[in-house]
Amino acid sequence: MNKRVDVYYSLQSDYCYFLLDRLIALASQGVDVVIRPVLGGVLRIPERFRDRDGLEQDYFQTDTSRTAKFLGLPYAYPDPSPIEWEAGSLWRAKPDQPRNDHLNRLFVGAVRAGRGLAFLDTVGRMLWDGSTSGWDKGDHVKIAMTKAGLSLEETLAENSWQSVERELQANNAAMHDDGHWGVPLMVYIGEPFYGQDRFNQLLWRLGET
Repeated sequence: MNKRVDVYYSLQSDYCYFLLDRLIALASQGVDVVIRPVLGGVLRIPERFRDRDGLEQDYFQTDTSRTAKFLGLPYAYPDPSPIEWEAGSLWRAKPDQPRNDHLNRLFVGAVRAGRGLAFLDTVGRMLWDGSTSGWDKGDHVKIAMTKAGLSLEETLAENSWQSVERELQANNAAMHDDGHWGVPLMVYIGEPFYGQDRFNQLLWRLGET
């Protein structure tokens, strides 16, 4: 029986993107990597972000840039952001999130179709590797979906926001039950590993069993 690792993954997370290549490599080694989509933290658990300040934001920007260089990954914050932000705020999201809703319908739909990692390898990578300014315009997402073996139109038709939102909420609840609220969260035989920098510990645990 294949070993299984559940991965709670947000399209809005830099650190999830930083983990992507290692997840793809892990899957290629025969591990069942189960992608479980969740919303970005500012939408999923906004109370944890309301009091964050500029000092934390400055460190976050330093750390993400440094981590991408350390991993040898092309990296830039998505343009535009998947999240609609309140004016003048670094951590508060608007109530309406059209780009986020659209992306997550595609993400959850891809996972339901058994193409979650393929979707992240094309659409998810395009968001974060700095290659595509204005990713939400034109055919950028459609082309990336096609590369992942998916139809954008069919995926949207088969995955309403109401259905997708229920799955995102269920994954959020399961994530807390599995032991953490942050992403990326990897879970193996009930043991949580939070953060891309815990991947080697996950490999160690996989090797022990």
